[in-house]
Amino acid sequence: MLVTLRIQNFALIEIVEIDFQEGFNALTGETGAGKSILIGALNLALGARASGDVLRAGADKVQIDALFHLEKPGKRLGELLDLHELHGDSEELHLSRTISKEGRSRGYVNGALVPIAVLSAIGDELVDIHGQHDHQSLLKSERQLELLDAFGGTEGAAASMRASVATYRALEQEIEAVESDDRDRTRQMDFLRFEVDEINGAGLTPGEDVELKARINLITNSETIMESAQTIYGLLYESEDGAAIDQLTRAARHLDELVALDERFTPLAGQLSEAQAMIDAVAGEIRDYTESLDFDPQELEELNQRNSLLGDLRRKYGQTIEEILAYRDRIATELEGYENRDEHLAALRAESARQLAAITDAGKKLSEKRKKAGRSLEKKVTAALQDLGMKGARFAATLDAVDLTSTGFDRATFQLAANQGETLKPLKNVASGGEISRIMLAIKTALASADTIPTLIFDEIDAGIGGDVARMVAQKMKAVAQSHQVMSVTHLAQIAAVADAHFTVAKATSKGRTTTAVTMLRGAAREKEIARLLDGSVSGVSLEHAQVLLAGGT
Repeated sequence: MLVTLRIQNFALIEIVEIDFQEGFNALTGETGAGKSILIGALNLALGARASGDVLRAGADKVQIDALFHLEKPGKRLGELLDLHELHGDSEELHLSRTISKEGRSRGYVNGALVPIAVLSAIGDELVDIHGQHDHQSLLKSERQLELLDAFGGTEGAAASMRASVATYRALEQEIEAVESDDRDRTRQMDFLRFEVDEINGAGLTPGEDVELKARINLITNSETIMESAQTIYGLLYESEDGAAIDQLTRAARHLDELVALDERFTPLAGQLSEAQAMIDAVAGEIRDYTESLDFDPQELEELNQRNSLLGDLRRKYGQTIEEILAYRDRIATELEGYENRDEHLAALRAESARQLAAITDAGKKLSEKRKKAGRSLEKKVTAALQDLGMKGARFAATLDAVDLTSTGFDRATFQLAANQGETLKPLKNVASGGEISRIMLAIKTALASADTIPTLIFDEIDAGIGGDVARMVAQKMKAVAQSHQVMSVTHLAQIAAVADAHFTVAKATSKGRTTTAVTMLRGAAREKEIARLLDGSVSGVSLEHAQVLLAGGT
């Protein structure tokens, strides 16, 4: 519900702050006092178009703030707030609009700057203004189908339909992607086959590149390796200057003499013997290694060619043999998918046909339920129109068959024939002003439990009515106010008297400037305003009648 509306520097208003109440709020005042200005200001806070000419003379900026209390936002409003990350820390929702004298406009939700289009979309879910204003959700076809679902109890079936259609649409997109541009697909398949054949033709072995580099390094440095090995062997075993093995042999003989004289040298003799054995082993391995070195110049050329091939493959497919083979496996799988395309496409088409058949069957059942709900709604709204003084008026909730949409195969259109003998026409084409307000009240009465928009405003719904019709209008507004916050700009005492809160709008002049003020009426002040509404003046008779109306009489 709308808790507070604060208006600053708008038209005749210097500053006004109104705290609205739950239930039914009535706004009254002399013609031209500024009641419609309040509605216009609220409409701006809800995202309506604006220009700099709404600015109060001498001011720099219009600012309008609307504070709403929402115990539980409706589904569409909750989705909007989630989408734009605008949820606050409490159950309050603050909409704000500023307009500069140059015509620049800014919109805010919970303090966050938002595009005016977002402000308007959120406003559409908070307030319906019925009169000469824009926030009339019931005039929108998509909203009419949504309300018909809520009224007929088919919201669950409609939600299931949306989910099924979303799945079906995604499948259709996948089919379209598979079918798109066969020439590109053929070129891609040829390219993938070439890559797989090139990698397979190389006959790669994991780790081969490491071994290949080691072998090339060995052959390239074979002369240096041979020279070093021979030098080592000579120093250990064949040096003319005294090979290491000869020196150890002589040392061993002398150590044996020491052992004969002193057994304490026995361990050292063993260690020296082990050293001789180690020298023998090293020298033997060096000799065997040098004898095994046999390099074919052709082998080096072949190794270099192989290394060059591996280098080309690394540049194309991966840094190591393992990466190259992994890439081959991956594109082989992709190629298999391309080659199985016809089989895959046939399976997708079969699933698409199955889903469409199920959606069509569910859509037929949903359409029948919607038609039944439409007939029931027609009776309720038409009866309400008669009660509201629109004798001969007829309401229809028609369903037209359309191609599949997210909501099924139906388009709802609320239609009206305002007078007997007239043909049915869409709501937005048949009425305006107070008449449209009465029409909307009739529909809102029938849809009270289904409509999730929390605040309803009826601007001068009493145009051209009085007597019993006025009392019926008041009763229906009071009934709707049991489930919604209702506001009515009215000139009828019968309507104002049943309100839970009554505000009066008046103009005053001070220091040569005219301003509009809003006052909440209670007690005697309210009795006087009801009396004024009854006959244009306050007299004993009108006061007595006002007291009867406020007490719930006629």
